[in-house]
Amino acid sequence: MAKATDTYMFVMIDLDVPPAEGSTTRRTLLHCMNTGFKATKEQIGGAATLLASPEKGPSNYIPPGPPATDTVAHRYVQLLFAQPANLSVAKAEVSDRIGFDIAAFMTKHSLAAPMAGNFITVDGRMNGSVTAASTGTGTKGSPKASGTPPMQFQGAAGELTVPYGTVGKLGALALAVMFIL
Repeated sequence: MAKATDTYMFVMIDLDVPPAEGSTTRRTLLHCMNTGFKATKEQIGGAATLLASPEKGPSNYIPPGPPATDTVAHRYVQLLFAQPANLSVAKAEVSDRIGFDIAAFMTKHSLAAPMAGNFITVDGRMNGSVTAASTGTGTKGSPKASGTPPMQFQGAAGELTVPYGTVGKLGALALAVMFIL
């Protein structure tokens, strides 16, 4: 639940950037890191608190857009963190977006596990369409190894094809919905 006195940070990462020349390993890309989100008095559907931020970074939003030649649908992960009062992220620290390591960033800045998360998949081969999958929310903790690999989360909802131009709006809505009271 969003508290009016707390500040939040939003991060969006593409987990499936094509490999660099001469490599077969996919990379990550930081699509967005915005800080300074606060709960507003506005609610969506009477159940979700809208978050807003006057800040534009430190890493401005880049909308999803995998190349049409890529044969893999890209997974975009959206994470919401409680923002420590002393958090200071220099633009230079997030200027190299390719290969962004969220775990190292969390360690460096003493961030707790994400409060909430969401994901979408975008397939560049689909002529400007986005395939949205069901969402997952944070559990205020990290999964523990049990000796058996975890099953991939399939979600309870099916896939939905959405016009590409609405991806940014869906991301903003997902961020607001993450704070259901």
